[in-house]
Amino acid sequence: MATVGEVVLHYGPVLLTWGMLLWLRPGPAPGRRLVRLCVLGLAVSQTALTPGVITFTRAVGLHSIERLVGHLSMLAALWAGAQILLRLHGYNARARVHTAWTVLAGTVMCLLFALTPNLYPQSPWVMEYCIAYAVAQLPEFAVIAQLCLRDALHTPDRTLHVGLGLVVTGIGAAACYTTSKTLVAISARTPVGFPLGRGFLMSQALPAAAHLLVLAGVAVPAVAEWTRRYRRYRRLGPLWFALYRAEPAIALEPPGLLGGNPLFVTRLQLYRRVIEIRDGLLALRPYLPAGDDADGLEDDQREAAEIAAALHSREKGIPLRSAKTVAVGGHDLASDTEYLCRLADAYRGIEPPARLDRHRSAVGRTLAWLNGCRRPRGR
Repeated sequence: MATVGEVVLHYGPVLLTWGMLLWLRPGPAPGRRLVRLCVLGLAVSQTALTPGVITFTRAVGLHSIERLVGHLSMLAALWAGAQILLRLHGYNARARVHTAWTVLAGTVMCLLFALTPNLYPQSPWVMEYCIAYAVAQLPEFAVIAQLCLRDALHTPDRTLHVGLGLVVTGIGAAACYTTSKTLVAISARTPVGFPLGRGFLMSQALPAAAHLLVLAGVAVPAVAEWTRRYRRYRRLGPLWFALYRAEPAIALEPPGLLGGNPLFVTRLQLYRRVIEIRDGLLALRPYLPAGDDADGLEDDQREAAEIAAALHSREKGIPLRSAKTVAVGGHDLASDTEYLCRLADAYRGIEPPARLDRHRSAVGRTLAWLNGCRRPRGR
């Protein structure tokens, strides 16, 4: 009967890998497909080598076929990872060489596997099979580690630096495990002994650690990017809802059950929210105040006050007929999104437009409230 620790060790990484594959949504970009293929290869490789699958293949008479499936899946995962990096750096010729190498190595592995009566280390052709598997992997290990390390040393993004560092560490651990298993196979047929490779640390803990490190390295930048998108989407919420209430036509879809804030925010959803806010600001242009009462405030706070005044004027049906025609913002989607997030943060500190009736001037009284009653707000 397996202990809880053994179950977690054997099946924990498998579940994490399949979960990551489900989380990585398909996309038309070739890089996206290669990333999913890499994770799929890791998932199939880990699944094929679990005790449950091994027991099943033996029960149906396919003894040790799970080893070949797992090894070929790992080789496919390494090929996909190497292809991503080589193409990203413009090494197309090297990418083709690695493709040919992987196909050749996989063919040799299948041939040697067919010659083996079983996969016991002392059996004929097992040592040769293990050597072929190691030779197939090591060039892929080398190129992935080299290019990831180079990028990790030069990237200004700390999250990407951490993720690439974890991948390099995981690849190093996987290379050590592959070397260890190859030495164990060689020691079974030669006088050279290698008892360290048969222990728990090298035979079970090391491959599990390598697998988790690579998964973490892939997940860290993806999770960080999702977190940034989600926070920006939430920050834009108050401004978007205010504009949506004033002009519902700006929204492609009305807010759903989650209040317009989905948990898994895609790039398209963030882009659409930015465009809808811009459409709402365009609809407010006739109501924007033309005065300079906000000169004492920062740009974000001044524009937020003007938007609040414009919303109030639109609610009353009194256009202020502003002469403003220049749209303030960023020079691309990322900078414009960040600008609108700051604008939404500033707008969130303004009291509801319904209370602006008691002010003598929409702009003047809003600015007076900002200057005199605004409380510091942590970001």
